[in-house]
Amino acid sequence: MRITKIKKMVFITIILSIVLFSCNKNNNHNKPNIIIILTDDQGWTDTSVRMMETRDDSKSDFYQTPNLERLANDGMVFSNAYAPAPVCTPSRYSILYGKSPARLRHSTLKGWHASPEKEISIPNMIKSGDSNYVTAHFGKWHQPLSPLDVGYDVSDGPTGNADGDWLSPGIPNPENNPKQTFSISNRACEFITNQVEKNKPFFMQVSYYAVHVQHYALESTKAKYSKMKPGIKSNPRDFQLPPPALNDGMVAYAAMIEDLDTGFGMILDKIDELGITENTYVIFTSDNGGGFRGNEPLKMGKADLWEGGLRVPTVVRGPKVLSGSYCDVPIVGWDFFPTIDEIIGSNNPLPSKLDGGSLISVFENGNAGVVSREEGLIFHFPWFNGEPESAIRLGDYKLIKNIDTRRVWLFNLENDIEESIDLSEKMPEKTMELHNILENYLNNVEAEHVMDLRKKRRRIMVEEAIPEQEKNRIEIKGKLKKAVNSQKDDLKLELEKIEKYLNWLKGEVVFTDERSKLH
Repeated sequence: MRITKIKKMVFITIILSIVLFSCNKNNNHNKPNIIIILTDDQGWTDTSVRMMETRDDSKSDFYQTPNLERLANDGMVFSNAYAPAPVCTPSRYSILYGKSPARLRHSTLKGWHASPEKEISIPNMIKSGDSNYVTAHFGKWHQPLSPLDVGYDVSDGPTGNADGDWLSPGIPNPENNPKQTFSISNRACEFITNQVEKNKPFFMQVSYYAVHVQHYALESTKAKYSKMKPGIKSNPRDFQLPPPALNDGMVAYAAMIEDLDTGFGMILDKIDELGITENTYVIFTSDNGGGFRGNEPLKMGKADLWEGGLRVPTVVRGPKVLSGSYCDVPIVGWDFFPTIDEIIGSNNPLPSKLDGGSLISVFENGNAGVVSREEGLIFHFPWFNGEPESAIRLGDYKLIKNIDTRRVWLFNLENDIEESIDLSEKMPEKTMELHNILENYLNNVEAEHVMDLRKKRRRIMVEEAIPEQEKNRIEIKGKLKKAVNSQKDDLKLELEKIEKYLNWLKGEVVFTDERSKLH
């Protein structure tokens, strides 16, 4: 009798274990997966997807991105989507932590004042919200701390621009893997497959090296574009042999964009193959505006706070995203952090002082949705050896301020995405309103000031860089006196490079001193 009872208890225990395991398995399976695809330097019109439903000129007439078209047909195109910064590192930083580069005190490429160890990253936020998630980062990193340091389980390590061009120092990437696009996509597909097999929900960011210089592409893809009808950005030289020099040719750039799209398509194919399409969010965006032959109809490009430097192609597909739709609500890269927090259903409070707002409302309701933020979209780029700028977009209006000259411009982007009609004198009250919000925000977050950055950079140039190059020049001149035959030619070339760099450094010191007088 006792044995029978024990057997029954064992049997019930086994059944309960199976049920609980099944429930946990289903719970994990039902948790949404999230993928961010981040391209590098891809401008607003550098795709074949119309980024604004009402404008033919919001897509390329030459580049072909059929997989992004596929994503757009199934998802939502954001016509007013912005990168957090007009250059790569602060944008990547901002996406990772859900805060503006100004608040993070990492507004330029240098990040002299940044303290990333004090921030909560997306992967750490996800892990604390739901420990079942597995996180991965593939491709370009280009940030102070490594992916492992900020909580990623799997990554390519602390990579930078060079990894997109070189397999190792002096050894270029294979011709069949330009910009590492296809190997990155393969690693991403392997990661997805592994998590589905283990029934684990995942977050993955795939940060492609394309379309940043250098401009490399498959020979077969370049051959295709060399035979196509020229686009508006093209010139006759693009279609002559030999082709234009590296980074000058439209054919190589167009082919690189299509190769990038093909690599991205590999990931979409894998999602479909594994049957997780209906439970996976895919967010496609770029780290800053384009830098190749302009961004018409937008003004300026990379490294500027005008629309060409900030507005980026952005398409989202997922369980709660309206299919085949357009959304005009302004969004920005630092919105992804709170959006992902809501997607995973975390019960933890969000980190304090986030600048972003969740996008779930606009995913579900399009233009009727709302993104809750305390301020407008505030951008800060105190670029020390160029034109330092700050900007704010609030509703349809955008104000840009040159930090050196204090000049301001006001535009209504609803009617003027070209930023061609300055309204600052006609609308002084609106100008003052936006200017005050901008300045108050920058003061409250203790944003970096261009003069602090200039002082630090000037000291480095005068006390370190210039003396080092002058020392190198003396050494090379000494070697040149003793050199013979071909050695002399090599040393002369090296000396020429040093002289050129020295002249540039000294010119930068002069520029810094002249601009400093404005303050």
